[in-house]
Amino acid sequence: MKLDWGNVLKFADEREYYEVLGFLAKDEEYIRVYTESNDKSGAWALQGRLLLRNVDISSLPEPLMKAFETSLDGRISETKYVRNLKENHYFIKEVDPTGSDFTKWLYKESLEKVLETVPKEYENDFYRGYHWNCEVVKRVRNISAYDINLTGETKQEEAQLRTEGKKTVYYTTKYERSAQNREEAIRIHGTKCMICGFDFEKKYGELGKGYIEVHHIKPLSDLDEEVVVNPATDLICVCSNCHRMLHRFRNYMVSVEELRQIVEDKK
Repeated sequence: MKLDWGNVLKFADEREYYEVLGFLAKDEEYIRVYTESNDKSGAWALQGRLLLRNVDISSLPEPLMKAFETSLDGRISETKYVRNLKENHYFIKEVDPTGSDFTKWLYKESLEKVLETVPKEYENDFYRGYHWNCEVVKRVRNISAYDINLTGETKQEEAQLRTEGKKTVYYTTKYERSAQNREEAIRIHGTKCMICGFDFEKKYGELGKGYIEVHHIKPLSDLDEEVVVNPATDLICVCSNCHRMLHRFRNYMVSVEELRQIVEDKK
């Protein structure tokens, strides 16, 4: 496996290589792989390109982000790499969108086939790319103090000396939460984090016994009126860290499945 694939697409190590492979194998086509016929282009007689589609460059895996930063038209020429995908990673399904036999889109034969080409030690890197969430990555990379939900903390003017403890009155909207729903959710789901598996009692002994936080899968702030909450399906039990990550952004709720996948990819 070669890490330097041409003019702009380069990988620091195998982990980056397989992360990008996983990203290109996604069901969502953020980047389309295609070939163009050109008999004078060399022994392969085809020019390979990667085409950016409906996604912010800043949200891509780093090797792709750096490559597309050099592009003026949302595409990069990477003939060697496209040939590598075709010959070594089962990107062999072809679609001729124009009927001219000049430009062909390349797709993976199947996820299972691509996985056959991934060494066991790099499967987590592959899956990290496959489950890459461009929206979350874009927000993290472009984060500012105003984007983070810090429960009342806001960005202040820079000053040489900072003081704390001043009383401030906040006017805000609070949403009623049912203690009975919380207790029922804990009875149903238990006190082990349903995202990362953290157990407060196991970590802190008697002090942590029975403690867990309850998260509304659909934020109360998104509701226009009172609703009946089903603790079995509308609430989950999570640790404090996962709860904060779900609410990391002020205007975007990280989904439970997104966070589960992030945790799983980091194992």
